[in-house]
Amino acid sequence: MHKRGRRQAKKEGGAGLRLLLLLPTTTYRASAFLRAAQRLGIDVVVGSDQRQALPAPGRALTLNFLRPESAVADIVDFAGTRPLRAVVGVDDEGVLLAALASEALGLPHNSVASVRATRHKHEMRAALAGAGLPSPRYRVFSTEDDPAEVCGSVAYPCVLKPVFLSASRGVIRADGPEAFIAAFRRIAAILAEPRTAARGGGVARTILVEDYIPGGEVALEGLLVKGDLKTLALFDKPDPLKGPFFEETLYVTPSRLPEELQEEVERQTGEAARAVGLREGPVHAELRFNEAGVWVVEVAARSI
Repeated sequence: MHKRGRRQAKKEGGAGLRLLLLLPTTTYRASAFLRAAQRLGIDVVVGSDQRQALPAPGRALTLNFLRPESAVADIVDFAGTRPLRAVVGVDDEGVLLAALASEALGLPHNSVASVRATRHKHEMRAALAGAGLPSPRYRVFSTEDDPAEVCGSVAYPCVLKPVFLSASRGVIRADGPEAFIAAFRRIAAILAEPRTAARGGGVARTILVEDYIPGGEVALEGLLVKGDLKTLALFDKPDPLKGPFFEETLYVTPSRLPEELQEEVERQTGEAARAVGLREGPVHAELRFNEAGVWVVEVAARSI
């Protein structure tokens, strides 16, 4: 925000610029968001999944992220006496609740269906393919399937992944049947962990298998305003991400890719956001590029 906007934000303050920030206790983003809000003079209410030790009156809200209907009712009740201008989910755990609460309060938001699609990699993949965007072949399996039986039905190399986890957790490349079986069982064990199973609900029994996309990888951070994408940063990932695991390492910006390729990355990100129905707020996209073009790996309704 430029200086005039910052002065105006500080001048208005209070209820005029009250923001509910959904911050699960597992997030690493809390301090950055809170510092930015303080600089802008925005009154922040923290919505968390655990009660804070010494909450300031009217500045904290304990919410059950696993029961969004109950959490929305609590947010609406809170906003009845302390009006909110926006509800922002900073992590995957909070984006669906943010959309539901914004819908209930009549605030600008992405549709609930579009946010659900970004949280479910199978739905997202189907939406991208349906929009004609470059997409790998994919199949969906249940954790109850026998990997020794289904390993012969996929092409190699492939990538196995849970449909709802982030930060590359449980994303594994397999170059043949033996590696497929091992990866499948490893992911099934992750999904069976009680906390993970509770977060995922029914989709915690689903494994997505996609063709492996070779090439370089980038990440784009952007902001959607009425469906128009404003790119904030494009990050190169200089370390080769070939698997079998895909740990996040270095992000470098500004990008050193050719201008034409950067423009295509931005175009594909905008098309992907439209394909899943995103129109408002932050967007984080992961993309790969090779001689066949630019491929959207995923798009999320949140920042990095």
